[in-house]
Amino acid sequence: MATRATRPAPDWERQVDDVPAALAVSGGLCVVACARGGVHLLDVVTGQAIAKLWLPGGAHRVGFSPDGAVAAVAGPCGYALWRVADGAVLMRATDDPARFAWADGNLCAVAYGGSVVVYDAASGVERWRPVDGAVPVDDLTWFDRGRSVAAAVGGDVYAYSARGRVAAWSYPAPVRVLAGGTDGAWLCAAGDGPGVFIRGVGGTSEDLPTPTPALIDGLALDESGQWLAAQSDGGLTVWDLAARGGRMRPKPRRLDASIGLGVAAWRPTARGAVIATGGGDGAVAVWDARAGSVRRAASPSVRWYAGAPVTALAWAGSEVLVYADAAGRVTARAPE
Repeated sequence: MATRATRPAPDWERQVDDVPAALAVSGGLCVVACARGGVHLLDVVTGQAIAKLWLPGGAHRVGFSPDGAVAAVAGPCGYALWRVADGAVLMRATDDPARFAWADGNLCAVAYGGSVVVYDAASGVERWRPVDGAVPVDDLTWFDRGRSVAAAVGGDVYAYSARGRVAAWSYPAPVRVLAGGTDGAWLCAAGDGPGVFIRGVGGTSEDLPTPTPALIDGLALDESGQWLAAQSDGGLTVWDLAARGGRMRPKPRRLDASIGLGVAAWRPTARGAVIATGGGDGAVAVWDARAGSVRRAASPSVRWYAGAPVTALAWAGSEVLVYADAAGRVTARAPE
């Protein structure tokens, strides 16, 4: 009986004409945002270029809609929604850096200055403006299963639906970064003080201490919502949130990582608590988040070197990493 040949994992390297600042993968596509504004759409399997977009002023964030049909790009001077099937683009110039967050219903919330705008991804039509004021929005995420947008404004966090403000939270220290749980029932927040604050729809709350007093400048949840990673001073602390709300509080685990801001990505699917990181020393590492403890930092299960500082990475499925470095190389590799 004949057996079907196994498709080889992607294994390629491609040079782009700028320094990559961020990348995202969805299905068979990879989009790479670069510092001077070039945005490259690549084939994940071969690395071949498919299309290119230019965002004036530079691009520093990029991410696909949940259905993979639209790529959002944000930079210091504007943002764009790029429909990859036909190349249609909605582009806006701004006076302030932009950022975005996707909802499961393919709504994209974009923040710049003191404003937040919600778009329908397929049409590019503005749906509503949750925030439109003078105080800068530091971060945003979706909340309550995509029914409202949570925004960090002036150190506090507010949630807005299409009908107006629906919730507000104050914290022991001003909040600058947010992450939302996959069930939409709670928020993780951090900022001008050590630790992470968790607040729930029903009024529940929990504060997670960090092993050091360093301030947190980035949060990332895995797709199950169980594992949380916090970046601070180039290092990484992770928590297993399964114990949240019980008698045993979630305990931090330290990973002996030296990474740049935003250069960490949880592996998709429920195949264990695995996170990949990229470092300023050129190291690409894969970690089992269950290893390590408060007192003893874990070591990576796999590590190799890109040859230049790693500036962005993302998983292409659960077996392949796509990463970019400061020399302008974009590489796909299966960790050994």
